Amino acid sequence: MNEACDAVLFDLFGTLVDSGGEAVTGAAELLAALPAGRWAIVTSAPRALAEVLLARAALPAPAVLVTSDDVRANKPAPDGYLLAARLLGARPATCLVVEDSAPGVLSATAAGMRVVAVANGHSRAFPHGATVVDRLEHLHFRLGAGEKIILS
Repeated sequence: MNEACDAVLFDLFGTLVDSGGEAVTGAAELLAALPAGRWAIVTSAPRALAEVLLARAALPAPAVLVTSDDVRANKPAPDGYLLAARLLGARPATCLVVEDSAPGVLSATAAGMRVVAVANGHSRAFPHGATVVDRLEHLHFRLGAGEKIILS
């Protein structure tokens, strides 16, 4: 894969946190591998629910958390992902999004971002343009030349 980016944006429910409110396998390790201030969470959930889910799953709170309370239109509109990129100081084209739903993939694609879709044991049928992986734990990040974040 070896995708280079300036920032990584994650969906919350289904991508990092499962339906039982637990961290998806590999979520904590993946987030720990990213530099602070270079990743965000974008969710269609309200802020209060997002914060409860993060705490229950024992996942770190990002510097940027964009919720349904922060945007006019939720996914599949690009508003949330565009706001997160702006708050991180990254151009949309330099962002990589990790998503688990078709509306999320459409949202990120409409924002002009590259997308990795995580099937998590469900259908691998995602909108065109997404790279699909079976599980979140199959993703790994490291810092590369020029402080770029490299997905492998």
